[in-house]
Formats: sequence, C-alpha cells, structure tokens
Amino acid sequence: MVKSDKQVMEGLFSASNEALQTAKKKWGEVDAIFFCEGPGSTLGLRIACAFIRTIQWSNRSNLRLFRYNALDMANLLCNSPASIQAPFRRGFRFVRTGEEPIGRIEIFKTEEAGQLFPDSMHLPDPRNSQEEIPPDKKICYHLGDQIKNVREMLVICQECNEAIPYSPRPAEFKKWVPQ
Repeated sequence: MVKSDKQVMEGLFSASNEALQTAKKKWGEVDAIFFCEGPGSTLGLRIACAFIRTIQWSNRSNLRLFRYNALDMANLLCNSPASIQAPFRRGFRFVRTGEEPIGRIEIFKTEEAGQLFPDSMHLPDPRNSQEEIPPDKKICYHLGDQIKNVREMLVICQECNEAIPYSPRPAEFKKWVPQ
C-alpha cells in the first residue's frame, strides 16, 4: 500500500507508479484493483474511476475490480459496533449502521443524525474545520497505517465490473427566484 498527501490528480498517478515499482510489476501484470467507491470528494472519486477504466481498456486481461465503501472501511478501522457518520451535503450526514462488515447506509439531516445516533463515531469533514466532534469520536482514516494488505479488506469488498463512484442520490437544486 502506498500513501500520498498530494491532490488526487497528481497523487493517484505517482502512488500507483510507486506501488508498481515496489512490487516490481507492470500494468499488464496487475490482476486486481481495489478502490474506494466513496463517499468522498466527488472530483477525486471520478478521477480514480476514470483512471481505473483507463487501466481496464489498456489491460484487456482478466483484471478484477473490487469496490468498498469508505464508511465500511471506517467501521473496519475503528472496530466499533457504533454507528458511523460522515458528511454528505450541506445540512446532511451519511449514517452507517449494523454490525456486519458491509453495513446499511442512510442519509439524515445533520440534527436528526445527531439525535438518533448520539454515540456515533465520525469521519471528519475536511471542508469544515469548525465541525464540533469530540476527539475520541473521530476516526483516523489512514489505511496504510492500519491495513497492511488487501486481504484484510476482503470482508468489506465486493467484486464489480465497472468503477463507478458511490452516489446515493442526485444533487438537488433550488430554482433562483429574484426578489
């Protein structure tokens, strides 16, 4: 596993090359790709999926794809039976529940999520530094620090044919009405 602190457009490519060099492999020798479908940065998820599709097109072998959801990964990382919350869109939160490796994910208004699931663990919102989450309720989401190889991730992965970003519902827009 390789970690990059760079923006996705640069970090994805450099980390992929580093991983291949470390493994002494070429793209044609890759037989499986594991990817996070989201939730997360929409742009980052779309770039990652486009990158994977490009690899699929150029590598016509039996390349297998495995997707996982970031909230299931967070549950695996914190090893907690508690619910997990993450930012969705302004005023809304994802809430992952269930003790199974792949849990149930729903969207709630922020206030409702806090009331219904007060003991949740949280994935912090990188866009909101004012978010009031107690430090002991924040999940440290660093795969390379806690997950040593992809075998540990298999319990939350599902094989798929195509890399598609997680999108539970389309964006809603309000029509602007002049005053």
